[in-house]
Amino acid sequence: MFIKKLPRHLRPITSTIIAAILFVPAAHAQMTADLANTPEDVIRVQFIEDESGSERIDLSGKLRMLSQRIPAAACNLNAGIAAEETSKVLSGAVAELNAILAALEFGDENLNVNGAEERRKTLRMIEELHTRFAPLQAALSESVDGVPSDEAIQVLAAGNMSVLEMAQLLVTQISGEYSNQASLLQSDALAIDIAGRQRMLTQKISKEVCLILSDVDAAAYQESLGGTMHLFEVSLDALRGGMPEAGVQPPRTDDIAAGLEEARNHWQAIKGHLDAINAGETIDDAARAAVFLGLNTTMASMNRVVGLYSDASKLGL
Repeated sequence: MFIKKLPRHLRPITSTIIAAILFVPAAHAQMTADLANTPEDVIRVQFIEDESGSERIDLSGKLRMLSQRIPAAACNLNAGIAAEETSKVLSGAVAELNAILAALEFGDENLNVNGAEERRKTLRMIEELHTRFAPLQAALSESVDGVPSDEAIQVLAAGNMSVLEMAQLLVTQISGEYSNQASLLQSDALAIDIAGRQRMLTQKISKEVCLILSDVDAAAYQESLGGTMHLFEVSLDALRGGMPEAGVQPPRTDDIAAGLEEARNHWQAIKGHLDAINAGETIDDAARAAVFLGLNTTMASMNRVVGLYSDASKLGL
């Protein structure tokens, strides 16, 4: 919703938190401006015509997650961590990324995406994401016996952030495109976007942990790990308790609140290992497997929460 002014002495702290949570403030500022120019009777309408807006935001948000899930699983598989599970995760993530891109472009009734995308800018972004992901997929296809090579991990380590960057631009574009429709309010779009980003952050942490422990660009990923963990925790707290000054409302249903609490519990179960790695310590293979699987469980909880937010946006709650 609209950002209200706070007492002067609270503004520096709060603005830092808001910037961390929103991550793409310019896009959401534009969404707020668009909403301000929308007639009040239109703003109040929750469900006139379903243009799959919430589904498109959800799926495009998943692309962010998959851009990190793929290198995380590939790295762990290369290191021999929970090999059977990581192999399934890797193959499934590659297939899902390609399926979502196709659904966003052409529509897919099985994914509840009604109709093909028509905006040329969105279509160009989808094509660009294809282009950026292609070298990573090619590197994975050259793996021996299904296990990514050291060379493949280097390609993924070098190229995954470019894919994430494009996925972020795409979800921002789609959020702006569909949250301006009467069927999806800006506040709902923001909640779906932030909750969806939490899925990505679990996988970004998983990737960073594995690359650090595998000594692949370890210094760079060691530097970023703490910030990624902090962003996940700040955003989770905002979703759980609300942060109206950032446009983040408290959970709209008991199911959403329960889902967020479940995600927090899963996070807390592995946080000790993450804190140790963030402090520069190492962990054994059993703990590495626990981190990989635990972050996947946290992601699954957040995935359910995104679905609950999407459902609530259609019910006019």
